[in-house]
Amino acid sequence: MSVTEKTRRELLSRPGQVIVVTDRKQCSEPFENRIDGICRGQPDMLLLREKDLTDTAYAELFKSMGRLTAPYHTPLTGHSHPELDRCDMHLTMPQLRVLGAEGKQTLRLIGASVHSPEEAAEAERLGADYLIAGHIFNTPCKQGTPGRGLDYLRRVCESVSIPVFGIGGITPKNARDVIAAGARGVCVMGTAMTVPDPADYIRRLKRAVRRPIAPSQLRLYAVTDPVCLKDRDLCQSVESAIRGGATFIQLRDKTASHGALVKQARALKAVCAGYGVPLIVNDDWQAALEAGADGCHVGIEDAPVSEIRAQAGEGFIIGATAKTPAQAKAAEAAGADYLGVGAVFPSPTKPGAIRITGEQFRGINASVDIPCAAIGGISLDNIHELKDMGAAGYAVVSAVFGQENIEEAARQLIQAICPRADGATPPSRSECRRKDRLSAGRTGL
Repeated sequence: MSVTEKTRRELLSRPGQVIVVTDRKQCSEPFENRIDGICRGQPDMLLLREKDLTDTAYAELFKSMGRLTAPYHTPLTGHSHPELDRCDMHLTMPQLRVLGAEGKQTLRLIGASVHSPEEAAEAERLGADYLIAGHIFNTPCKQGTPGRGLDYLRRVCESVSIPVFGIGGITPKNARDVIAAGARGVCVMGTAMTVPDPADYIRRLKRAVRRPIAPSQLRLYAVTDPVCLKDRDLCQSVESAIRGGATFIQLRDKTASHGALVKQARALKAVCAGYGVPLIVNDDWQAALEAGADGCHVGIEDAPVSEIRAQAGEGFIIGATAKTPAQAKAAEAAGADYLGVGAVFPSPTKPGAIRITGEQFRGINASVDIPCAAIGGISLDNIHELKDMGAAGYAVVSAVFGQENIEEAARQLIQAICPRADGATPPSRSECRRKDRLSAGRTGL
């Protein structure tokens, strides 16, 4: 294996890859101009999928695209033409099945498109170096056919040890969920061929897939409150919430000193880490860093997001409050990873909070690529009213920690949010450790 081939395999195994699949018929400008724009966005692979061409015409196009992509150092991969010698090639399963040992030796890197876990396992046995699985979400390219979903993608990823890339209906809003399902990256085609600024679009996708949290992690965002908890143990209460289905925890105690917050956060981090649930600290981002928490959440009048990002670096989750599209865009540009938007209902913990209508929430959500969580007065009785807003999740305080049975309260909320979910209870500590080992095993090929 050459150094180049080894490097390509290593690159494909890293989380957060973006592959662009071509379809020149969707371009409104010259194809070469579109590809030049895409390359300026620095995708991790350009997959030349032009199935209508003859072998000769495709070979000529492949050579010309190679000359165009070379100055940008954009890896070019062929599609469905294994007769091309010494290049990266993506194949259909029927092509892979008939490709003999000699044919495999003439190709540097082999990819395959799969549509089930069984096909994925077969493709790996046949020598594929990576897989593209689809289609994940609803997409205009597959009108009338619903997306297979993230659970399907997760099963495909778990069936193989080689990198898997998701395709179909992927946007900067949902791309990180594809990574959270186990994929190494995402593939885009139609939008990349039609957006006004393809370079900007690719950059947005790359930021999205490398974000430290997935939108689905905000699904049930439980915020602690000492008044709600009264004399109940903080760590036990948080563990109960997680066991009930809470996917994100915020330590919020406006009365605690910096030192007390650090102590509480350290104790809670041990609990949350055992379940793979992120822990963030409200307001005091220095306490979050000192305690080893996953991040912080700041209000509009707290420390600037840009200052926190400069000090904390990448990988530290920063949530910000936003009540207008302008505030949302500013927070995203400054480095926020998600937004808390509300209050969507009157809130007992913040009686003076400004209300946000469903239409306002949708406008804020549409103005940014980062996920938005609804917050403010949300309960089991009214959460159904928010389902059409497009929220990534719902932040609650008293609806979980103010209830007598915290675990059951969280379970009922997550079932209201995801009525078809395969059980509300998250993985146990041992299951989380097993998944961590499996994920670590996929990083090297």
